[in-house]
Amino acid sequence: MKRKLFSIFFFFLLSVLSFSAKVNDVRFSNNKFSINLNAADGECLVSADEESRLIYIEIQNLDSSSFEKFSRNLELDIRGSNLFEDVIIDKSKDSVSLTLQVAPKVSYTMDATNNKIELNLQRTSKNKHLIVIDPGHGGKDPGAARGSVVEKKIVLAVGTYLRDELSKDFNVIMTRDSDFFVVLSERPKIGNKNKAALFVSVHANAAENKSANGVEVFYFSKKSSPYAERIANFENSIGEKYGDSSDKIIQISGELAYKKNQENSIRLAKKVVENIADRLSMRNGGVHGANFAVLRGFNGTGVLIELGFVSNSYDAEILIDPSSQLKMAEEIAKSIRDYLTRW
Repeated sequence: MKRKLFSIFFFFLLSVLSFSAKVNDVRFSNNKFSINLNAADGECLVSADEESRLIYIEIQNLDSSSFEKFSRNLELDIRGSNLFEDVIIDKSKDSVSLTLQVAPKVSYTMDATNNKIELNLQRTSKNKHLIVIDPGHGGKDPGAARGSVVEKKIVLAVGTYLRDELSKDFNVIMTRDSDFFVVLSERPKIGNKNKAALFVSVHANAAENKSANGVEVFYFSKKSSPYAERIANFENSIGEKYGDSSDKIIQISGELAYKKNQENSIRLAKKVVENIADRLSMRNGGVHGANFAVLRGFNGTGVLIELGFVSNSYDAEILIDPSSQLKMAEEIAKSIRDYLTRW
């Protein structure tokens, strides 16, 4: 009986040892991070979020000898490479997890199986994110205008300054770079076709009430306040005015992507409106959600910036001043850099 119990125990122990994951080697050198291991399905979890540049690796059911491979020196070596903005190695009872945030201007490729995880990193001259700048209106469509204060001219100037500023670190495309008309439905398509990480539509506002003033930033939402809905309806009506119905611009992202894009857009919008208002001493008109067709059609993070009111004398002076236009562009660029490189 004792022999039988011992045999059962020995078989059970052997089974546990046989099915424990084992890390044979962990190396970080020459811009390459690799883990050689033996793991069963489900014991090695790897995920990556390109937008936030986060990589998560978890190895479960590890044998005791594997833990020493993930030493403090390894963590210091990874940090010292400046290829990562943050490194967290967490060791629990029988698992190890690594959270790695790749630094800006570093590209990577990753290959992961149950036997090997390999991460190859390379410094680049620019952040890999692509940004679309969309100066509103243009050509036969002047946008909002009060005398010599014309929206299409203002937003093209700010958009051009913004392109020049962002091009130092990112790849940038403009929907228009001179005074020509682009139909509403084509604007988000440019972003989707080029797999842009960000879509920034630049506009200027107007109102019958000349005291209305300030900078406002909008994001796509299927629900909106009456005020935000009026702004969206006006911008969407441009399509109908020039024979391009906004109704054909459909929401192409699913509900999960819609919610994630909305959260990200709100985060960026808050930075933009605060930075412009502070730098230019303008009223902070806040962040609003509305059903803008140009944002609805883009599959990603997108904002529509109303730089100020052409109908307000204080705002108008700022909007037509080249030095102020440059400052606005600098603050938008600062907000985008902060958004894309620090969260």
